[in-house]
Amino acid sequence: MPRMTYASRLQTLLNGPMSTNDKTFAASLLDFYTRKGRLTPGRARCVKQLEERYSPENIARSAGENAGMIARLSGVAARLQPKSWACEFVESLTGQLKTGRSLSPRQLQILTKIEGENSTEAIAANQTFVSDYAANADGMRDKALIVARYYECTGYFGNLVKSLAEDSEYIPSEKQYRKMVENKYAQKVLECHYSAPKYAVGSFVALRSSAGWPERQGTGNKPCVVIQTNAAAVTSAARGAKKYKVLPVGAAKPVIIEERHLKIARKLK
Repeated sequence: MPRMTYASRLQTLLNGPMSTNDKTFAASLLDFYTRKGRLTPGRARCVKQLEERYSPENIARSAGENAGMIARLSGVAARLQPKSWACEFVESLTGQLKTGRSLSPRQLQILTKIEGENSTEAIAANQTFVSDYAANADGMRDKALIVARYYECTGYFGNLVKSLAEDSEYIPSEKQYRKMVENKYAQKVLECHYSAPKYAVGSFVALRSSAGWPERQGTGNKPCVVIQTNAAAVTSAARGAKKYKVLPVGAAKPVIIEERHLKIARKLK
């Protein structure tokens, strides 16, 4: 029979049911033992305490006492996406109950929220959302992409914006969509994008006094002709942020300028 070492004892613990925190702690003890070849008296005492906590007798007793809640957690986990934060949270709660520790009021509150978000009704509603988004119903996909281009410049919704930009087939969750697209800033961006252009293609325009140095340098402070409206993504939630491609009179290279910095050119010079 092979000799029992702290390494084998800790590995046995890690192979069994443990809470996330205890598993992390046991792994740190194993790492210490692997590097040092020994454990301090305090660490050795912790191994003994873990073995007592996760003894077959204690696990069996705890599982019986918390059978109802464990079954509830199992039902929730079956409806969650594997490896998602919610799934890992529910698995952590299950491990906690199996080791005889009750759930805190905050943990129960989060669990109730996860259950609500993944109820049969919620899942059905999300399937409807996914179908509508994929079909671009009411321009949902278009709106998400327009707003995502705006948020590329702000740094908000970084992971979601990246997913939308890199994968044309990516579909956000309904919660993600509503949070990004239906906030007041996104609504201003969409209103600006979809509003009728103030200056039609072919119009002669000039810079307003609000135009800055980049606009004046790009146009040479000369009148311009509008050659394209909605020429680039809206990158500001300010009124008049629709972008135009204009060609300065006598120039060969067009420039992009926001609507708020333009006005009708009354007289060409």
